[in-house]
Amino acid sequence: MTSGSPAKDAGEGFTSLASLLRAVAPEKLEEARRRVVMQNREELLRRYRAAHIEGKRVIAFLMAEALVRNGVPPFVWLDGLALDGLTVNQRYDLFLADLMWVRRWYRDHDKVVRYRRCKVMLAGADHLFHREAEFAFYEGKRPAWKLVASLSLTERQQWDCALLRSATIKKRVAATDAMSERVFKALLGDIRAVRRTATFGEAEALATLQRRLTLWRCSRIVRTASPTEIATRFEQMTGRPISRQAVAQQLEKVRTALRTMEVTS
Repeated sequence: MTSGSPAKDAGEGFTSLASLLRAVAPEKLEEARRRVVMQNREELLRRYRAAHIEGKRVIAFLMAEALVRNGVPPFVWLDGLALDGLTVNQRYDLFLADLMWVRRWYRDHDKVVRYRRCKVMLAGADHLFHREAEFAFYEGKRPAWKLVASLSLTERQQWDCALLRSATIKKRVAATDAMSERVFKALLGDIRAVRRTATFGEAEALATLQRRLTLWRCSRIVRTASPTEIATRFEQMTGRPISRQAVAQQLEKVRTALRTMEVTS
């Protein structure tokens, strides 16, 4: 699908995504949506990331719709990719993605928002959603923290988002990123010390290492340390369910490894 989907965002200023969607024949959009529905989580994430990087905005939007529908929050979509240096159009599309998530998964949130235009953005029809989103974004001149405040987003909602995050959340993300390498090395050292067996070879060791690192990252998101909430975040990030008992057990092993290596988490 190429109509309405420029190969690159040339950085020539703000372009409304709604205008790109209107440029595509409705029947072509619906056919594209039908094809997208058949793709699995990993394929959706792969195609979203590629479209986002390449500036293929309509394709990225269709992938975003499907990811939201499938319960994969925007913070997962670009996990591991730098969000610095985004173009104004990339930032706007992430803003839209965050709004789409809140509209779908926090359906009553418009009732706690103070501003009428924000209420319409969260609960109005699609054409009103796009209109109010463009107004709120103000061609990138309005900072994310002001948008967060206008939308009265909770910390939990902000963690779900890719762009709509306050300074407090951004600082915690930065702190987690800064600690990640030391935590990885501590967990790697712990796993290396485990004796390999017929049922616990290198592949199983690598999977365990990745699982524990992801659980540690999830625990940094869930300030209450609730195993249930951490399990929810883990499934969002990986697509794999995990029991609260397994969360508690694995995080205890993580904490032991970090204490041994004198790493503060």
